[in-house]
Amino acid sequence: MNKKSGLLILGLSFLILFSTGLMAQSLDSYGDMKRPANIGNSDFDNFKNSSFDIYYNSHKLDQNLIKIEGNLVKYAEDKANIDFESLREDIKALDNTGKSVKELSANLKTLDDKSKDMVKNAKNIKPKTKAPKAVKNTNKAVKALDDAKTTLKSVSENQVDLLKKAKELLGDN
Repeated sequence: MNKKSGLLILGLSFLILFSTGLMAQSLDSYGDMKRPANIGNSDFDNFKNSSFDIYYNSHKLDQNLIKIEGNLVKYAEDKANIDFESLREDIKALDNTGKSVKELSANLKTLDDKSKDMVKNAKNIKPKTKAPKAVKNTNKAVKALDDAKTTLKSVSENQVDLLKKAKELLGDN
């Protein structure tokens, strides 16, 4: 391979990686919170990414419950014409939501326990030039975890209520 071909391949590889990263980053937001860029320290980047994964997944569960709740309202309004296959799918989705909430809550607790050390150690990261960004990213990650904790509590409560309503609708017919 000649030098020109090598540079072309290197340039294309960089372009593909860069554009893929930008696309993933732009899809990684919900509401006002956006996942900050990595700082190049695996401990802090993994903590931040795991925290934002829980944040996004908790909100996805919440959005799914809103859709299911809309379905249940429609079923209740016209009980004579309930689509039982769809109702069973909603019940299955509600069961899966309950399992996901438990899993996310366990992961959240682990990260929440780790957060105090991460906040404390962020200002001491080496090289020192990364410290301000590490502190900022860690604080954003903790904020995402706090939001996810509130969201998961709400999702858990709503999941139980909606599952009860769905099973009642299934039992009514």
